[in-house]
Amino acid sequence: MIRMMGRERTVVAQLRDALLDLIKTRKLELGDKLPSEERLTQEFGVARPTLREALKILEQDGIIRTEHGRGRFIMAGAALYIERPITTFESVTDMVEGFGYSTTTRLLNLTEMAADEEIAAGLQCAAGTPVLRIERLRSEGTRPILYSVDVIKAETAGNAIDTIDWSGSLVHILRRRGAAPVASTASVSATLLPADAVKQWKLADFGPVLLVTETCFTAEGLPILFAKDYHHGKYFTFSFARR
Repeated sequence: MIRMMGRERTVVAQLRDALLDLIKTRKLELGDKLPSEERLTQEFGVARPTLREALKILEQDGIIRTEHGRGRFIMAGAALYIERPITTFESVTDMVEGFGYSTTTRLLNLTEMAADEEIAAGLQCAAGTPVLRIERLRSEGTRPILYSVDVIKAETAGNAIDTIDWSGSLVHILRRRGAAPVASTASVSATLLPADAVKQWKLADFGPVLLVTETCFTAEGLPILFAKDYHHGKYFTFSFARR
């Protein structure tokens, strides 16, 4: 699975979403023709190369098809558009807000350690590499809904370890340090919280979780973050389309 994002939201990503909204609001259906590039650049106020990048993404997603000399046409995939697909990369903070939750984030533990085999594989580095393990719990009111373990190389934080507000969005923190994640490879599994976390943080009532394990990459393709996010099974439901 590949999950992609960009800067705060890249122009191309925003334009892709705007094009999907256009298809939806104008009720374009299978076989209908998309407006011309000239009209779309005028409507959205973007350059043609930017528009073409967004259109290419829609084509890869099976939303539109291109017939050279004729234009672009709506495909069946347009009917499968999902508002928040699991294949969309976004920060956990943005994802939680997208579900409508107003949460507080508690930093449980911040540990400098040597990368074990799992972390080394996730960050594509040598075992023993100095890393920073960030353990956090997000709650809505008194209800814990998401337990996270994030790992970055210690050199990424540098001398700012003690001055960074680790309760904020980690994607935004890394972006400010010039190491913004823009995509990830991820796996999803149903499980329970780690037993040591349940005992240490008194989370016996947390119950079944959906675990998303991912390695996030910069625009240059460098692994920057290894994350394990345990989503409370009662409060999160993810959707996807199969094509």
